[in-house]
Amino acid sequence: MSNNRTSLMDAIELNGNCKATYVHTQPVRIILEGKVLWKGRVEVFDLKGHAFSKRAFGWTIRHKEKKSENIIVMGIPPLDTPLMAVKAFLASRKLY
Repeated sequence: MSNNRTSLMDAIELNGNCKATYVHTQPVRIILEGKVLWKGRVEVFDLKGHAFSKRAFGWTIRHKEKKSENIIVMGIPPLDTPLMAVKAFLASRKLY
């Protein structure tokens, strides 16, 4: 498993107080008014022992300052797909 995936899984387990298992990587692209707003790969994890969710999604953003930030979204409906997780993240940062 890649270091990035392991880092995301560790963050999910710590944040969700549960066990995470990698499922797959899903490419996601969001287009708004004909322009690509977001394009990336979302890691999908199954959860065991989380109070509300059976799935979580994560990806890493690399900032211009060469810092990286792990983004995790617990798959609580309606945020139950990689696409919806990214849309919610973008909305939270007022980017969508």
